[in-house]
Amino acid sequence: MRCSILVLILSACLSAQSLLEHSAAAAGGSVGGVAGKKVSDGLTKIFEKVDKQTQKAAKTGDAKKQSGAAQANDGSPLLEVGPGVPKGDTSNVPPPPPIKRAAVHKPAPVPLPVVIETPAPAPAPPPPPVVTTADLKTVTNGMPRAAILKMGEPAARISMVEDGHLLEIYRYQQKDTTLGVVRLTDGAVSNVLVR
Repeated sequence: MRCSILVLILSACLSAQSLLEHSAAAAGGSVGGVAGKKVSDGLTKIFEKVDKQTQKAAKTGDAKKQSGAAQANDGSPLLEVGPGVPKGDTSNVPPPPPIKRAAVHKPAPVPLPVVIETPAPAPAPPPPPVVTTADLKTVTNGMPRAAILKMGEPAARISMVEDGHLLEIYRYQQKDTTLGVVRLTDGAVSNVLVR
């Protein structure tokens, strides 16, 4: 019983809402129709006024034509023209084009060949001295690095820091044979091993 009452109330609410929506749409349509009618009436009045003005103007033009025709029938001229004034050149012929003259082109001067003298190549430096076993036997402890390098370049050179000192190891070789090893500490010879 309660369910049927509830369904009845809901259906009544829904139909009332539907009725309200349809009536609002109809009212909006009638308002729009009334507004459109007023616009249409306004445009009609404007076009009627324009039509009256054009008819009035056409009538006054006809009256002027009739008065002009009457003057032409009288023998009087419609338009009076005074004496003309001559102008300097009455021909409409354009002036002839200017005479074209061929430009004279001078040949570009031929540049002279530039000769750059290159100096003769410097003679090749003498080959570096080759360290021998006898040279390594003359090396003593405390000898400076520059004196060692004057004897000749080593085949291999290793530099590292050991206990806060710069340690350098120079290895001297001839082909596959090791001639000797010189150790330098802080730029001075500290040990020599000759083989």
